Amino acid sequence: MLKLHVYGPYFGLPDGSPFCIKALTLLKMSGLPHSVEKMSFKQAPKGKAPYLDDNGTIIADSHFLQQHLETKHGIDFSAGYSPAQLATGWALSRMVEEHLYFLNIAFRWLDDENFNKGPRQFFAGLPGPIRPLISSMIRKKQRKTLFLQGLGRHSTEEQRSLAAGDIKAVEDTLGDKPFLFGDRPCGADASVFAFLWAASATLFSSPIKDDLRARPNVMAYIGRLQKLYFPDFPLQ
Repeated sequence: MLKLHVYGPYFGLPDGSPFCIKALTLLKMSGLPHSVEKMSFKQAPKGKAPYLDDNGTIIADSHFLQQHLETKHGIDFSAGYSPAQLATGWALSRMVEEHLYFLNIAFRWLDDENFNKGPRQFFAGLPGPIRPLISSMIRKKQRKTLFLQGLGRHSTEEQRSLAAGDIKAVEDTLGDKPFLFGDRPCGADASVFAFLWAASATLFSSPIKDDLRARPNVMAYIGRLQKLYFPDFPLQ
């Protein structure tokens, strides 16, 4: 039995991490029997979720998890699309995972209101006396990471403009198709869907969320995949 280790549901979403939502989606797409369990930082090879336990073989990171399902279990995430379409899917996946993700993190972690009603929940299980210390330390680490990465050096409006470009790239690729490239979702849909859904979470005040929700075609795309794979987590 495959065992996927994730953080767990937060913010009205199947998981607090879009990388975990991506991994959950890939496993649902695969049709392989699997269980979902709470992650352990002590057992996580890279100190984060998701990671997959395949009968004792541990695969960390959502990308390598997908690769493992393809090579070990023969799952075809191409959905029959052309190499050129899949190359576009690769580029869109990298865009949302390496660019939009950090822009969304900036609004969630660095805004006091968003942090207090969102990421602060991650530390609820810690002992009371050390909880404020650890949450403050991790928050400062996120701020430093965003600054070093570069996106944290931009103003709020500049960050919004960059995110809007990402959203438009998805919207233009999608056009009037139900999924990125046609009638069948592929592996790239798992990634793009996960990160857009996370960014659209209604719990947070964010110009990224506002811009996403102002694009009915993109929201309909998120809704189709949510209904297909996560009917227990209705799109809010």
